[in-house]
Amino acid sequence: MKALLILMMGAFVSQTTEFLPIGLLPQLVSDLQVSPESIGYLVTGYAWVITLTSIPLTLLTRRFERRKLFLFLLGTITVSNGMAIISHSYQMLIVLRFIAALGHGVFWAMLAAYAIRVAPNMPTNRATAIVFAGISIANVIGIPIASFIGEKFNWQAGFGLFGLLGLCTFVAAFLWLPSFNNPVMTDTSDTNGSRLSHHNKLLYVAALTTLVVISMHFTSYTYITTLLDNPMNMTASEKPMMLFIFGIAGVVGMLLAGGLGSKPLQLCVAATVGVLLSQMMITQPGMGPYMAIFEVFIWGLSISVLIVGLQGWFLLLSPKHPETASALLVTTFNLGIGSGALAGGLILTKYGNMAILYFAIGLGVLGLMSFSLAGWLNRKRTNVLSVSRNAQHDP
Repeated sequence: MKALLILMMGAFVSQTTEFLPIGLLPQLVSDLQVSPESIGYLVTGYAWVITLTSIPLTLLTRRFERRKLFLFLLGTITVSNGMAIISHSYQMLIVLRFIAALGHGVFWAMLAAYAIRVAPNMPTNRATAIVFAGISIANVIGIPIASFIGEKFNWQAGFGLFGLLGLCTFVAAFLWLPSFNNPVMTDTSDTNGSRLSHHNKLLYVAALTTLVVISMHFTSYTYITTLLDNPMNMTASEKPMMLFIFGIAGVVGMLLAGGLGSKPLQLCVAATVGVLLSQMMITQPGMGPYMAIFEVFIWGLSISVLIVGLQGWFLLLSPKHPETASALLVTTFNLGIGSGALAGGLILTKYGNMAILYFAIGLGVLGLMSFSLAGWLNRKRTNVLSVSRNAQHDP
């Protein structure tokens, strides 16, 4: 359990690092004299570096011992955050974000498989839910605290805090994380455990679906502090609390997902409906504070369930190659982050806040259609396997 908690803390630091510009957006805009869209591009660029490097670097490092790799990647993220303390330019921040992003994709690709190995007697969905609770903690504590510190001090202090937390996690991992002789879990009959089957159409439909639904979320979430202004009518002092509520909902979502993760595809569909409904509710006029809290809670709960559901779905579709499947998930997930953040920034500049939500709603509908295709392929595959098993048992 101790090892899972360390991995969870690593996930917390890593996830908060990716989204720090979201919580520190007002301070970054003011100090660096750039537009909100330019800060959004710090998230977009980070995600696209991950997209381009996740699969090749995961394959390149598949023979590395997992504990040493975890320490190296966490150390890279920690140093990048720490160096931001002495950064005073947009260009320098871009360089630091690029360095952190290089290791981010491999970090997340290895995390689920490593979690399963350090807790072999725990159900897979529960072990991954514990580790991925770091995502919710990032929303509960990380982003709101960064936002609070940015408002009280400056954005450099927000980055510096997570450099310090990264260092503490690094020390704990050095002392207590276990090592394994064989780095990657694969089927022993598989001579090339790094490759995914080209015939696994459902896995690639899952990747496409992930791209669409994650783009939906980040089209609006990247600019959530702007949306809290309008149309949600929150004051500057209320924004950290709303982000905190979003994160609390995420913890609830992680707990639900950990208990209901035996059917990840159905979990993903239900969560996508929840995110879609939250976006639709935010567009409604005459919103009071309690309704705003409810909408943010539904949004935070649903996206957390979706993240755990997607991880479980990919592992279920490719049980022989968990790290490579996770790398595919990380790639499409971060392509969705980058695409959503970029689309949201462009739409915000040209059409305003409400247009972001309408675009996200459209992507949500498209995502549900893609899930329908996945469900059809899943039923078709199940029928084929059933017929094959019956044929083998015939005399």
